[in-house]
Amino acid sequence: MSRSGFRVGKWNPRADIRQVRARYAIGGILVAALLACPANAAAGQGGQVASVAAQQCGQQKADIGKKAFRKRYGAKHTMRNCIRRNRAKAASTLNTAAEECEQELAENGPAEFILDYALDEDSVENAMSECIADTVDETIDLGDIGDDDGEDGDV
Repeated sequence: MSRSGFRVGKWNPRADIRQVRARYAIGGILVAALLACPANAAAGQGGQVASVAAQQCGQQKADIGKKAFRKRYGAKHTMRNCIRRNRAKAASTLNTAAEECEQELAENGPAEFILDYALDEDSVENAMSECIADTVDETIDLGDIGDDDGEDGDV
């Protein structure tokens, strides 16, 4: 026996407890990291949708005027109400843009796609995000042209 009263080379309960605690700590860290990743991805997509919806609402406010915009979405929290109502349309716009860009990537190949869209860094991911942003901007602008034609005919 040693001084501590434990036999050397035999089962040591203190060592086992430390190993178990370390394993639980490592497992807990891994679970927390795995749970955080999907949340960040979903938050990023929600942020993009909200951003596109806000862009659409800003354009709509500029087109119809402040008074008509307030009448349509309420006197209080006008922009927030507009964004909430237009989230589905913004999500659809983003999905359509992503599909169009993926199709363009497949047709042209990565090298040409990067040349067309990548600004600073030469990666397909950066080119894809630029393509989606450009396509969303074009879609919003085309939607405004169609809205303007309809409003002119009604007046």
